[in-house]
Amino acid sequence: MKKITALSFTLAMMFILSSGFAIGKFKTDIIDKVRLSDTEIPEGFMLGQIPGPAKVVFKGNPWLMDRNAIQKLTQHIYPGGDYTKVSQIHVTILANREKPFSDDIVCYVILYNDTIAAKDELRKFQEFVGYNSDRAILLPKDNLAVFLLVDDVKDFHYIQAMAGTIEGRLRDQ
Repeated sequence: MKKITALSFTLAMMFILSSGFAIGKFKTDIIDKVRLSDTEIPEGFMLGQIPGPAKVVFKGNPWLMDRNAIQKLTQHIYPGGDYTKVSQIHVTILANREKPFSDDIVCYVILYNDTIAAKDELRKFQEFVGYNSDRAILLPKDNLAVFLLVDDVKDFHYIQAMAGTIEGRLRDQ
């Protein structure tokens, strides 16, 4: 009888684990490890200033978004973005020094609730980036996505360099 119980338990655990048991490898602390640092701002750029009306949602720059901002902005970061699948979003907005209120380069670090949520959302994200490959880069890993976006394609080389740095950090995790 004990063998049957042990066998049943083992089979049940194997079924649960193989059926896509949702886990999230990364926790919130990963954001500080991969996000852009102040020393990585390209020459001629600065942290963008948030215009008055936008401060209702954007509380700062760089900023770890609160739930209200995640709910309002996820669908605007990429089409079909589902805020219920997102745990955290960190955003850094860089502006050309001549236009401090612009958003010339934006870096989002998005932490999903688990790997299943990430898989669903990354499918949408990758389609969006595919259509914007001359101005967007997506770096996915487990339940994390780093999304870099430029307004002007002439600035694409900046996010390519940033992506290389961030990829190195992701490899170390």
